[in-house]
Amino acid sequence: MSNHQSAHHDKLAVRLSVIISRLMAGESLYLNTLAEEFRVSERTLQRDFHQRLAHLDIQHEDGCYRLANGRLHDHSPAALSLIRNIGLSPLIPMQDKALMNLLMDGSGTSPCLIWHTPLNPAAMRSDCFQRLAEAIHRHCTISVLVGGIRHDALEPYRLIYQQHCWYLVTSYQRSICVFRLDDIISVTLLEHRFRRRNEVNDLIAEEGFIAALPHFRFISDVINTFRT
Repeated sequence: MSNHQSAHHDKLAVRLSVIISRLMAGESLYLNTLAEEFRVSERTLQRDFHQRLAHLDIQHEDGCYRLANGRLHDHSPAALSLIRNIGLSPLIPMQDKALMNLLMDGSGTSPCLIWHTPLNPAAMRSDCFQRLAEAIHRHCTISVLVGGIRHDALEPYRLIYQQHCWYLVTSYQRSICVFRLDDIISVTLLEHRFRRRNEVNDLIAEEGFIAALPHFRFISDVINTFRT
């Protein structure tokens, strides 16, 4: 078998495995969307469904394919966890199973839109966001570089979105430190783990604290001036 034929079979195997996994998850698949994703013709995809996947009980109508009489996968637990974990639950009036599955269904028109001012993608490093989320989840101390200054042994508690900006809330030597995410140049996860303090958890969840985040640096400077 030539290298060209081998590559063709590899792409076919990947395409079929993706299609099967999505059908088994209860998704409705559209030929035009799949053709764009896999960069093949709709005729090729029709051959996939009608010949290569003929052993599956697939029904189709107007270019849409789904498993016949298949039970849809229940996405509601994941959806509920997501909206609660990121603080969107006050915006969703009904948090029942049917609505959650509607919100998670990617086959039709999304029924809801939460509008916000778009962030400047160049102002925030996605790799920093990923490392910070991991550090918060694993309770790892971190080192961050901000404006040429290295801040070590920080205990990250949460990433909070407020007034069109993400803020990193940390603790250092039992004091709260806040950084704008677009000011952070690099993030390093350290081996040391820390234990989250309940009083800090409660404080950073308060409405007044979150509202003050854009002015946190100024407030801290005023307090430190009077302390001095």
